Amino acid sequence: MVSMIKILATGIIIEDNFGGPSILHGLQEVLAELYGNDYELIYYQTTPFNEYSSRDFNFKMKTVPFSFKNFEFAFLRSKEMKEFIRDVKSSDIVVNLYGICFSDNLNPQKFSYLRMFLTAFTFKILTIAKFFRRKTVKNTCSFGPMKSKLNQKSAAFACNHLFDVVSAREAKSRDALIYDAKVKKEIFLSPDIANMMTFSNDKIFGENKIGISTSHQIIRQWEGKTGYVECMVNLCRHISQTYGISIILIPNEVQQLSDMNDITVSKEIQDKLKKESIHVDIIDSAHMSSKELKNTIASCEVIVASRYHSCVAALSSGVPTLVVGWHYKYEELLHWYGQDEWGIPTGECTSEKLISTFDSFWENRDESKKIIAEKHPDVRKAVIETGKILFSK
Repeated sequence: MVSMIKILATGIIIEDNFGGPSILHGLQEVLAELYGNDYELIYYQTTPFNEYSSRDFNFKMKTVPFSFKNFEFAFLRSKEMKEFIRDVKSSDIVVNLYGICFSDNLNPQKFSYLRMFLTAFTFKILTIAKFFRRKTVKNTCSFGPMKSKLNQKSAAFACNHLFDVVSAREAKSRDALIYDAKVKKEIFLSPDIANMMTFSNDKIFGENKIGISTSHQIIRQWEGKTGYVECMVNLCRHISQTYGISIILIPNEVQQLSDMNDITVSKEIQDKLKKESIHVDIIDSAHMSSKELKNTIASCEVIVASRYHSCVAALSSGVPTLVVGWHYKYEELLHWYGQDEWGIPTGECTSEKLISTFDSFWENRDESKKIIAEKHPDVRKAVIETGKILFSK
């Protein structure tokens, strides 16, 4: 008889961004596959939960009871802190779920030893878990590109001192750890765990819909001669005039307190099209659970996406996906599903190329659906096989 295993998970925020909850759903599915009902999962988050994000989950969800920015030694004796320490000490595994680490695209700072050692604060719960000799896992994620000294040294420090087991979701991420950061331990390779998130086969829409997963993040990484918003506006106009199919814009990241999020970008696209009397709807992602959002994506005929976990949600539910991406994580995700030809890097994206690629993509969507369906069992198998390594005592 297999004894109960206890997993403490942390490292993501399940509000305002589809990526976090989809990873957490994937983790729960992997644990259920491996242990049935003989596991306990506790999730600790640094911010409070809201009603939309937390209603999907049936395990314990708690808020981290401290912040290093506002640390008070008296708080170490509080009831919440004692409960947190008990949870860490009684766990078999403590896993960080964050999706991309040590990337020059996101952290361009210059090297200093202080910044390198601050990695321990970035992964503060794993640092505490190491102190209590718990098994620490860096769940499957992207690493790099890391040509900067800071990211190379920080990655090496984390892998050598904070992570007992490390998994990458791309071969290029694994290579970045091995050849750039000079990490000596084995780096396991697996598709993103969010591929395991379930969805409903019941179609939400009564007609075909083309989904466009908008992204404010890609604007910062954009290298194309034509701007991202202009490309999306031109594509929507082409779809409307050529195919007459309804379009829905799908914001992934929807922080309410930020002036720049996917809703802002979606509204900019919508407003430009409205001036031409072209109507597109914006999905109210901010007031949907993550399962409702995945079911919405799964109900689309095809998806054009620039958000990674929208791509994962589409492909793992059998929806053909045309990607405009800024990182090798997109091209390797497409490769897992045999969809290599349907990716456009930001530096190569023009309105003309996007539209011509979409036309070919649309024409071949039935063949894409067939290939995605054939590849999906292999993706699941790869996630589960790596899960056996990551989530064993």
